[in-house]
Amino acid sequence: MKQRPEVTAYFLIFFILSVAIFALSKTGVLSPFEPIFQTIIAPVQSTVYNGFSFVTGIGSNSKIKDLENKNDLLTKKLLDQDKLIKDNKALNDQFLTQNPPSDNLLPAQIVGAPGFVPGLSVPEDYIIDKGLADGVKVGDAVVVGDNLIGIVYKTTKYLSSVSLVTNSSASFTAKTMETNALGVVKGQGGGGLILDNVVLSDNLKVGDLIVTKGDASVLGEGVMPGLILGEIVAISKNPSDLFQRAKLNARVNFSKLYKVFVVIR
Repeated sequence: MKQRPEVTAYFLIFFILSVAIFALSKTGVLSPFEPIFQTIIAPVQSTVYNGFSFVTGIGSNSKIKDLENKNDLLTKKLLDQDKLIKDNKALNDQFLTQNPPSDNLLPAQIVGAPGFVPGLSVPEDYIIDKGLADGVKVGDAVVVGDNLIGIVYKTTKYLSSVSLVTNSSASFTAKTMETNALGVVKGQGGGGLILDNVVLSDNLKVGDLIVTKGDASVLGEGVMPGLILGEIVAISKNPSDLFQRAKLNARVNFSKLYKVFVVIR
């Protein structure tokens, strides 16, 4: 900002007078008149000081603001780059998976998890940023890799709600990978999963993977077979019961997911 010459001249004159009076006061010559001069000069000194502070502060504030803007821009670029790296890795990992086929998948960002409080609870539902406008329908499966994450139960034009496999309302017909035992996987809430309704004669083994048996209709509705639900970590078998059951652990951390894939019919 360009300063007017007369304004600068006034500041210089006041500054020189202030310095001269200060020097004379140090010699003691102006001691008798010091109270009078202080009364007269104090406002002038204040004006000069404030004026120079304002003039010098203009450039300084401008530089600080410019540095802040550059820092904000750099931070945004770093965040965008980090997001791009994570997105590329998620896409690459997913498209290397054979099941489900990659040409049936729609990438979606998790934009909400109702009721989820980090450290106190785990997600039971997701809100994703894809909806009817993107071809998402109620009943579509949602996956990460070859793991079933949940099922779409509500859609709007641009958003959808997904009920996770651990939700207490979720259940899927399933089988064990190794021993081919049949049962029903039920969500327990709070991140829990069990394999129930397994006949006593079937063999269950700790460490065996549990996958969906498949219940798709001719219209493509429902869950395709072979999607992983969890891994057996404990078995409960009582000879007096009709069925045995097993406790499962999901292979994904639902609290840390940020991108999923909708299986489009």
